[in-house]
Amino acid sequence: MIQTTPAPDRYTRFSCPNPRCGWCNQPGEGNITQRSWTGTHKHIDRLRCPACDQEFSERAGTLMARSKLPEDTVVRLLKCQRWGVCDEGTAESCGVALKTVHRLQQMAAHRATLHHGQGVQAVDVQGVQMDEAHSKRRPKQVAWVHTALAMGSWFLLWVDFGPRTQEVAATLSAQVVARVRTLPLFLTDGWKASPAALLQVVGVVYRRRRRGKVERKPKPRLVAPQDLCYAHVVKVRDKTGQVVEVSRRVVFGGPRRFRKQLRRRQLGETIQTAFMERW
Repeated sequence: MIQTTPAPDRYTRFSCPNPRCGWCNQPGEGNITQRSWTGTHKHIDRLRCPACDQEFSERAGTLMARSKLPEDTVVRLLKCQRWGVCDEGTAESCGVALKTVHRLQQMAAHRATLHHGQGVQAVDVQGVQMDEAHSKRRPKQVAWVHTALAMGSWFLLWVDFGPRTQEVAATLSAQVVARVRTLPLFLTDGWKASPAALLQVVGVVYRRRRRGKVERKPKPRLVAPQDLCYAHVVKVRDKTGQVVEVSRRVVFGGPRRFRKQLRRRQLGETIQTAFMERW
C-alpha cells in the first residue's frame, strides 16, 4: 500500500497538544502538517507543529491513543456502555478483557469532562435545578450523583460524584456559576446544606457596624447578593413512598420577586423541581 500526502485541508481539525506552544488547542489555524505514517499497516498519520517542532499522532488525546484495539471494537464497546450493558456483558460481547472495559471507561469519562469544561462556557441559562441521587456504581461502591440541570432545555450543566456533603454541593454550585452568563434562578430540594453551599460560592461579605465602643466587633458573615433568587421544594412521603404533601419556600429573593422572575424568564408560575425529578 503506497500512501500519498493528503490535502492540507484534512489537518485543519487538529491542533498542537503541546501546552507550551502558542498554537496549543487552537484548531483550524493551518499550522499542522503531515510528517509520516505509523502503525502496523501504515494507516495512522504522524503530524508535526512547525511552531514548536512537536510531533504527535493523529490519535493523541483520543480513546485510540496508544491502543492496539481495532476502531470498530472501541466504537462497539462505547455503544454497549451507552445503552446500559453491564461491564461483564460488554467485555464478552466485544471480546476484550474486563480491565480493558474499565480502562476505557476512565478514559472516556476524563475526555468527556475536559470537553465539557472547554465547550460549556457563558451559557445563557434562566433557571437551574440541582439535586442529589443515591447511586451504586459497582459492587460495594456507593456514591451520590450531584446534578445541575438547566430548566426548559434539559441541558446538563455539571455532574459530579461524591459524598453528600456541603463541600461537594459547593463544588457543584461553583461549576454552575462558572459556566453561565448571568446568575440564574436556583431550585433544589430541602437539603439544609444547599443554601450554605450556594452562599459559599456567590455570597457577599457583610460587616455589621459596632453600636458602641465597649462591645466586641461583630464577625463578618456571608449574605445573599441582591440578584440571587433561590427556593427549595420539600416533598413529604408516607410509608409506601407516595407524596402526601409538597411545601415550597423562597430562601433568597422574596416570594413576590421570585414569582415575578419566574414569569419574566418564562419558567412557569409554580416553584417545582419536576425537570430534575423526571431526569
